[in-house]
Amino acid sequence: MVSVFDFHDYREFLSEWIKSAKIRGVKSRLAAAAQVSPAMMSLIFKGEKQMSMEQAAEVAEFLNLNDSETDYFLLLVELGRAGSFKLEQKLKRKMREMQKEARKIAKRVRKDRDLSDEEKAIYYSNWLYTAVRNLCAIEEYANVHQVSARLGLPESQVVRVVDFLLEHGLLKNEKNRLTYGPAHLHISSDSPFVSRHHQNWRLQGFKHMDQLTESNLFYTCPMSLSNEAVEKVRKLLPTVIDQVLKIVGPSKSERAFCFNIDWFEY
Repeated sequence: MVSVFDFHDYREFLSEWIKSAKIRGVKSRLAAAAQVSPAMMSLIFKGEKQMSMEQAAEVAEFLNLNDSETDYFLLLVELGRAGSFKLEQKLKRKMREMQKEARKIAKRVRKDRDLSDEEKAIYYSNWLYTAVRNLCAIEEYANVHQVSARLGLPESQVVRVVDFLLEHGLLKNEKNRLTYGPAHLHISSDSPFVSRHHQNWRLQGFKHMDQLTESNLFYTCPMSLSNEAVEKVRKLLPTVIDQVLKIVGPSKSERAFCFNIDWFEY
């Protein structure tokens, strides 16, 4: 998918977005969203006219950009409209800052609450806390017995995990059924607990590598590549993660997987 943060010109971004959308008449629909004629939109794409900031705001909404993507898109339009070298340089500095921020996945992932350091130390100490929480989002795992049977663990162990999750609002008990609490948590890359979180789930990945099923996918590819390719791949990966989360977010909870990129059902 096309990420606006990979572009320095809003027209180039829109052109690539149109190509990737593969929707009949999308350029006309884009013009309608901007409240301009198709002919005027063609002039904008040719660089003979500039999009107004008001039109840009309407286009950003049409493209379903999030807040940070919208801010960056508006900055690109402002850059296209800049009338002096000094203003262009100022806007380009701001653009580089926003691109740098966009690389931080924590800025791209919606969170409903933050855990305290004490809560994080427990929650990220063991893979079971995230595993149990996600399983309880699935209808058939609505109590301790069902969860412990699925994971093959003693109920007493699952009870301790469930009690913590309920106490801190990460699970809810509704009509004697365990259900998912706040929709999203995210641990930032600079957290002292992030390494343990990654390690917990990598270890689970190791355990599942012998289970060769069509659903599971494990991909490892040591490689040598150019400096330019390194930058392109690094920019691409947060976009891939963002797109995965956009697919997962609104979907119904029916199965439990882990995405590393080791992709396995637990």
